[in-house]
Amino acid sequence: MRSVTGPTTALLIAAAGLCLSIESFDYVIVGGGTCGLVLANRLSSDPATTVAVIDPGPDARSNPLVREPAPSIQLFQSLLTNWDYQTLPQANASGRILDIHSGKGLGGSSLINGMAYVRGDKAQFDAWEELGNPGWNWQQLLPYFKKVEKMFAPEPWQVKLGASIKPENHGFDGELHVGYAMTRENSSFYNAVQQSWARLGHPVNEDVNSGSTRGFDVCPQTIDPKLKQRWDSASAFLWPVAGRPNLQLINGTATRVVWASDKNTLDGYAEASGIEYMTPDSQYRTVLAPREVILSAGTFRTPLILERSGVGNPRLLKEMGIEPVVALPGVGENLVDQSNTPIMFRARDHINGGTPYVSFATATDLFGSNTSQIAAESRENLSRWAWQVAVSNPGAPSAAAIEHIFRIQHDLIFNKGVTLSEIFTTTYAGVVVSTAANLLPFSRGSIHLLAGNDSAVPDTPAIDPKYLSVNFDMVSQVAAGRLASRLSTMSPLRDLARGGLLPPDNTENSTPPPMSDAADEQWRQWTADAMSSNWHSMGTAAMMSRDLGGVVDPRLAVYGTRGLRVVDASMLPMQFSGHPMATLYAIADRAADMIKSDTRAFDATHRVNSLEL
Repeated sequence: MRSVTGPTTALLIAAAGLCLSIESFDYVIVGGGTCGLVLANRLSSDPATTVAVIDPGPDARSNPLVREPAPSIQLFQSLLTNWDYQTLPQANASGRILDIHSGKGLGGSSLINGMAYVRGDKAQFDAWEELGNPGWNWQQLLPYFKKVEKMFAPEPWQVKLGASIKPENHGFDGELHVGYAMTRENSSFYNAVQQSWARLGHPVNEDVNSGSTRGFDVCPQTIDPKLKQRWDSASAFLWPVAGRPNLQLINGTATRVVWASDKNTLDGYAEASGIEYMTPDSQYRTVLAPREVILSAGTFRTPLILERSGVGNPRLLKEMGIEPVVALPGVGENLVDQSNTPIMFRARDHINGGTPYVSFATATDLFGSNTSQIAAESRENLSRWAWQVAVSNPGAPSAAAIEHIFRIQHDLIFNKGVTLSEIFTTTYAGVVVSTAANLLPFSRGSIHLLAGNDSAVPDTPAIDPKYLSVNFDMVSQVAAGRLASRLSTMSPLRDLARGGLLPPDNTENSTPPPMSDAADEQWRQWTADAMSSNWHSMGTAAMMSRDLGGVVDPRLAVYGTRGLRVVDASMLPMQFSGHPMATLYAIADRAADMIKSDTRAFDATHRVNSLEL
């Protein structure tokens, strides 16, 4: 926190001619997505507090592709709701350039995702404390998971089709509607999938959100089951309070943080005083934030805004002609995304689909009797992999820091028994699809501004996830693909098939997957040709200790700054065995409480100091 008065800053900005008009709000939130709108809702609940949300995206309430729980593929194809980023060529994906979907509009990625509401494994959240984040663990997050949630318990006929929860794990009074989209017509398909998983030794998980994800489950989704509508972040947290006079939406694209005139406070911290943004007609404006600027622009845009503001790796900033303000080499690094491969076949009879059936698998489920050997071999390789990541990402932290992170992750996989893979089975247009995802990759990449790109709002940054660059990730992805392939051979699911497995529909690859018992080399080649992003990118402004390459501290404040926080998927330090959306809602709610608490503490101290004077 810092002083809440800033007229001098406003005058200096105006004198410099940096904007055409200046507005001021206590808090300015950059990004009206999954996290940003939770923050806007919570912070504006105090009528005496003014809040602005800057976002370039449209109001998607009238978009039928958003409102109706339609197949996500239609949303991905609509540039009205999707930034549709592209990676640099990926060496371990046969040199292909891969699409990265990211939601555009008020609601962010909650507008276009698969709506799966899955938190993750308890041990993974507890591990955040080992990364320099005291107080960040499952027990601290659970009340926030419950607070935001309005769970629609499954109806008796849905329970018969596999939907199940344990009420003690859920909230029933929050804003975020969570329920089940299944219909009575799904019954035969449910039985086929569940019984086939049972033949593979996968038990039924009675509540995938209990802190243990292993096993087969009918996945709850962020929908209103009565209205049969998607329930995104805007539906839950913005539109019900949009009439608050102290909450304002600003249609524009944030370009950089505006610093106080001297940039640094007496203690050496850079002090944020507002945000510069570009209007739809390409005019530049500045909005002041006497209390805080909160970046909620997401995994890909938040680090770009930081870099344009002079926060990042000084060497990279100078190459781009940007004056360094705060040296934080971790900005844009630690990009970690999951990969997946689709195992598909045509159904003999028409199957009504859409209900997601999920089975989460541990290392033992994937590797069987080879688990101990793979655990030992991978443990021996952690130092080499860490060195490999450090060398291939020049802005990354030291190999020793990366190895520390890797050892925590290895312990989670092989000692804590968290799930390593997700097989997500659904139907679409008469095709049964089991998408096999590698949930906990060791590969790390980066996102940065492109040198020589003078655009204030670059839509073509250099995104390089380096998928499958660590060999263990290829081993895990192949094992997940094999497991999904084996599922397709299990009765009664195989009895639904008409013909053999199909080539993936997400690439130009025309080769169907190998048989489940085919040679490793055949599977590795097919995986490189067929894999795509799981669109769960995170970590580019990670909440970790600064020596590990962290960008924000446990209060989500950007190191070396005052009045600047990050609350979005970029702060997530490691991948986990869930879908990020559920966790991001809880984090944003907790962040709002942190911000309010820090504000009260600052104001109390400020009053005491004033009285002493």
